[in-house]
Amino acid sequence: MALIETSDGYTLWYEAAGPLDAAGIVFPVRYRAEFATLGAALAETYRVVRYKPRRVVGEIEEEPGAGGAWQGPDCTVYPTQMEVADLHAVADAAGLDGFVLAGYSGMAALAGFLAPLSHRTRGLLVGGFPLLADFDYWLGFEEGARAALIQAGLPHQAGDHHLGRLMFRQWAARDDRAALAALPGPKILWYGSQDCDPECRMATRTGAAAIARHDHADEPELRDLGFEVVEVAGHDHIGALAEVDVVLPRLAAALAGTGSRW
Repeated sequence: MALIETSDGYTLWYEAAGPLDAAGIVFPVRYRAEFATLGAALAETYRVVRYKPRRVVGEIEEEPGAGGAWQGPDCTVYPTQMEVADLHAVADAAGLDGFVLAGYSGMAALAGFLAPLSHRTRGLLVGGFPLLADFDYWLGFEEGARAALIQAGLPHQAGDHHLGRLMFRQWAARDDRAALAALPGPKILWYGSQDCDPECRMATRTGAAAIARHDHADEPELRDLGFEVVEVAGHDHIGALAEVDVVLPRLAAALAGTGSRW
């Protein structure tokens, strides 16, 4: 575990594992344990980095030593240049040039949003998110969650949803298909076959997202863009990440099929 200070004086937490000369995979995380098991398994072959973007520091857990003079809730547009600069700073600290940007669920959204903006991103390894779906639902979710937290007297927690709505507003105005097709490295999207269907353990919270149905319907277009689409049969939103012994062999095979370097 390590801390790095960015060019504007903000301190970020990151963790790097795996061979220094291996191809890189970078996971933005919301808390220290997120993607730790999957990341450790992938680090047997790849240089795996997990880091907390500054917009999520303190969202779920405080990070001792991290932080600085930055007020996310005051932003009127999404701070894309800052996010990309922070990503590159962490990659530099971990000894990476190009890398695959990875994530699941909300962090898959962040990875998908940032990938076309970073010239060092070679590919995507994302799960539990409908990468090509309409963003109206997600924007509505962020707007509603922010309003509810403000009403509940929790403005600090509302701040992340403020940034989320700014991100989805900006993302909705883009068409990233050409940029995704141009990524030269691995492009992998995985999802549980029951993700956000009625059987899903998160259906009451994100049922309208219909993640499995979106990704299944989008599979032909995703494959046209160069994605390997991995459906994890019988698993919901939680299981398609938590059941690492089931998911890892599928992801490892997909990554290995793209070559050892990118």
